[in-house]
Amino acid sequence: MKFTLISLFNKSHKNLDKIIIIAILLLGFFLRYYNLTGVPYGFHGDEAAIGYNAYTILTKGTDEYGVPFPLFFRSFGEYKSAVEIYSTVPFIIILGLNEFSTRLVSVFYGTLSLIALYFFTLELFKNDKNKKLIAIFSLFFLAISPWDVQFSRVAYELMPFVFFTILGLYLFLKAQYTAKLLPAAILSFILALYSYFTGRLFIPVFGLVIFIFYFKFFYTHKKATIISILLLGILLIPFIQNLSTPAGWVRWEQSSLVYHPPQTESVTQAVMQNYANHFSLKFLFLQGDSAMPGNRILRDAIKGMGELYLFQLPLILLGLYVLFRQHFKRKDNAIKIILLLLILYPLGGMFAADGNPFARRSIIGVIPFQILTGLGTVYLLQIFTKMKRTYSMICIAIVVVSIVISFIYYLQLYFIAYPKYSSSWWGWQYGPRDIISYYLDHRSQYDELIMPYVFNGPYEFYKFYAPNKCFNCLIGLPDNYYTSYSKQLFALTPDYFASHTMYSYKILKTLYYPNGTKAFVLTELTKKKME
Repeated sequence: MKFTLISLFNKSHKNLDKIIIIAILLLGFFLRYYNLTGVPYGFHGDEAAIGYNAYTILTKGTDEYGVPFPLFFRSFGEYKSAVEIYSTVPFIIILGLNEFSTRLVSVFYGTLSLIALYFFTLELFKNDKNKKLIAIFSLFFLAISPWDVQFSRVAYELMPFVFFTILGLYLFLKAQYTAKLLPAAILSFILALYSYFTGRLFIPVFGLVIFIFYFKFFYTHKKATIISILLLGILLIPFIQNLSTPAGWVRWEQSSLVYHPPQTESVTQAVMQNYANHFSLKFLFLQGDSAMPGNRILRDAIKGMGELYLFQLPLILLGLYVLFRQHFKRKDNAIKIILLLLILYPLGGMFAADGNPFARRSIIGVIPFQILTGLGTVYLLQIFTKMKRTYSMICIAIVVVSIVISFIYYLQLYFIAYPKYSSSWWGWQYGPRDIISYYLDHRSQYDELIMPYVFNGPYEFYKFYAPNKCFNCLIGLPDNYYTSYSKQLFALTPDYFASHTMYSYKILKTLYYPNGTKAFVLTELTKKKME
């Protein structure tokens, strides 16, 4: 006895799809929200900079350097984009300046991205009889995506970029039938551009190709096009002004192959190799970002799996097959946009000189890969439904078990194993919160409280954890600051003690990494007398 996919959503279960969608959204939210300040274990300087700049915008109307309401925030020798920082302000108003409120912004945008992807996929396949199933599966795979979850739990600039890109695509597709929505689509793409540095590369190129592909639409709807062009021109003025200054090129100069050419090959060869690496099995399905040559950073991915689940590989290939078989001849929106996203997704990282590919810079790839997985899954189910019922159920059970086992394996890798090796220097740099908390509790007892240089932007942590509270807090080592006539408290790494035996130490508190090794020791010290 055979059954059909449509039977899953027949009239007797008319609310089943809504129940499934809500359940997936709750699962996606839970994965992004659960133990938010405990995993990752630590809080990076980039996160602290975003939170503190949002705090100064709220309290002073300026960034941390006194610039009123900027669109590009100076930080650590580069410039951060504005959307994440301004989006953090309401969360600080409600919850105060802390790690939770700062990271919650990414949870918010990550969850919105799930909703946006569902409606975008529904619109993308609006002429497909299984459009709802494709959208639901695409939503599910994004909800459990290791690639997306990784960045939806930390205060980076990525998730607004993903959300506004998906929203812009959805609004653009809707504008094909309601042209007055075109300016809204343009606004969303502009917000994506201002969200993250990669967006400054991806959005203009993507937008130009879209304009070429859909030139007939723009030409036919002149009024909406003219309004959109005017809006685009006005909103791009700050971006163009920024590009006309040295500040606009700082990040490019720091990391691009143009300014840091390889020694063993041409820049063109390196760029093409970087591009190809984004489609490698090693990066996508086997080992992921953390195993790429030259990349020691542990903040962008977990060890033990790729950016995508291994079970997605055959489903993505099936999705590509269906895309070409069913949509190529029609030349509809699905074939154009999915292939364009797939082809251009490495754009943010292919010019990088400092290790490649980076999951962070290529984050926009989560969109086409999850949709292709959803499309391939529906096609696979269609194949199963043509079998006898017993064989169909066995095959479906195998697929479900594979997905469940892979998902459980990921949860173990991320929530249990990941904190144990990702909290030190190349990871999330645990330490400042607990050090500064102790300093604040005991600052009246000391003339100086001194934290070491072993963090990215260490002064940023004093601003974040103790704004206008810790005036006697410094950054350095006993080598720089020790005096016999001041009451001082130092935070030192365990290695410091063995190499500096000229001091006597009075240990007051020891901080540990999740794996049980010593992270920092809070100590008073005196210099030994020379015999």
